[in-house]
Amino acid sequence: MLYRHRTIILVSFLTAVLLLAAACLFVVFDKKAEGKQAEPPIVIKAAVPSFARERNTMIDLEYERLTQLKFDWIQFPVNDYIKRIKQLLASSGEKPDIFIIDKDMVQRFGPQGMLLDLQPYLDRMPNLQRWISKYPQIYRSIVTEDGKLYGIDGFNTYGQMPVGYMLRADIFYRNGMLLPKTFDELYDSLKQLKNMYPDSKPISNRWGPNRLLESFFMAYHTHYGIYFNNEDLSYKFGPVESNYKKAVELARKFYEAKLIDPDFATTAESQYFENITSGKTFAIFNDYFIEMDGWQEKGKKQDSFFNLKAVLPFITDTGLQALEKVQYPNTQGTWVIAINAKSKHIDELIRLLDAQYSAEMMELVNWGIEGDTFVWANGERTYTSKIQTKLNPKGTVPPQQLGIDGRTGIWVPYDQDAEYKRSWGALGLEAQQSYNENASRIGFFDGPAVPFKQDELNTITKIMTPLDKFITGKLIKFVTGELNMDSDWNSFQEELGRMGYQRVLDMYREKFAKLPEDQKKLNKTIR
Repeated sequence: MLYRHRTIILVSFLTAVLLLAAACLFVVFDKKAEGKQAEPPIVIKAAVPSFARERNTMIDLEYERLTQLKFDWIQFPVNDYIKRIKQLLASSGEKPDIFIIDKDMVQRFGPQGMLLDLQPYLDRMPNLQRWISKYPQIYRSIVTEDGKLYGIDGFNTYGQMPVGYMLRADIFYRNGMLLPKTFDELYDSLKQLKNMYPDSKPISNRWGPNRLLESFFMAYHTHYGIYFNNEDLSYKFGPVESNYKKAVELARKFYEAKLIDPDFATTAESQYFENITSGKTFAIFNDYFIEMDGWQEKGKKQDSFFNLKAVLPFITDTGLQALEKVQYPNTQGTWVIAINAKSKHIDELIRLLDAQYSAEMMELVNWGIEGDTFVWANGERTYTSKIQTKLNPKGTVPPQQLGIDGRTGIWVPYDQDAEYKRSWGALGLEAQQSYNENASRIGFFDGPAVPFKQDELNTITKIMTPLDKFITGKLIKFVTGELNMDSDWNSFQEELGRMGYQRVLDMYREKFAKLPEDQKKLNKTIR
């Protein structure tokens, strides 16, 4: 009996020690053994998007101190990052120890043995497991069909609806117009404004033609290519649906009336910004609310009445209210953290990756150091008065200068509350709140992640790459009138069939059918 009692005590003690070890992720380096010379820290080569700042801020240095590592950062510009990292990994030279890639690269390089399978290490990653329990899609969206986990999605602490519709409210009001609620009302109003302001570009666009056309597709609850239909919970191919044609016809109607910038397919971002702030654009589709306060500030310098207002999506002639994409807490495979399977520092990298999911590390990277860069007030964190934000323009230090921008480390989870307080102004926050509150009604939600094997991905790429290029080229011609919506649409449909979209659609449907029933439901959780 005494032996059993001691065993229980011993087991309890060991359990407590293990739990404590899991919680205490960071060992401060400067606590060295007396009389011993500290060994130089291990250097980790890490490839990450640059976000236009160096990695030597106060928070970067504290990150290194807490993780007991030194970093040799390899950085490429965000817009060029995927291309450059793909070239680096495909080259014969030395590879980084840890890096950010996208889901397609995971499927390509993982089976080749380049990426470490994290599955056997999960029991050593209690912080990561805690987040996987909260957001299972972090795991499901990246695990392969045979159970390999070649990376982990980056994610925010909760989701949002970051994009939507905005109008130059002052232009409508000063010309005796109410803000439109339907596409028909928008068309009529913009047509009148075009007559009053002949040099205007009432609807402008950035990031290529598909960015603008996506809004018209979403207006009719369809999509550019293969998508998960939120109404009947099935995978479909948008271009062959009747509503897809209605969407293209609506875009054609706006373009024909000279309401869409004639250069919508090629407009540079700088020109797009100029169109908005100089007063040439009156309606913004499918763009980020975080930009609103900056546009408003610049616009007011040229027109003191400049007033940009977010409005809920317009209603089509069919009675459907347009949808906007929902940003989930996780990135659904867009940004993935992966480890080089041949790295000499696997144990340190596993410890590092798990440390990034701890509350302490998330606080450091997103908020900084308590008492210096943030304080607690009324049960929540807030930046100190010295931190310069849009809500506190009198602050003396920009967050990026100290590294309080969520960008330190290798894609540490992004604290959405910190982002709102750090980067957003009052105008954008009001718009964001309005869309978030209506997410269940106006949100377009991605379908469940379906895993593909490498040969299946190769087939999808082989079919969809030329097909996507073909669709984009044809859509531009339909919108601009080079192709006729009546006489040329049928041949467009026939060519889609010949190019093999049905084979890819069947692959998605077959994979979806094999999912467990509890994973076939539409995930509408953003908090």
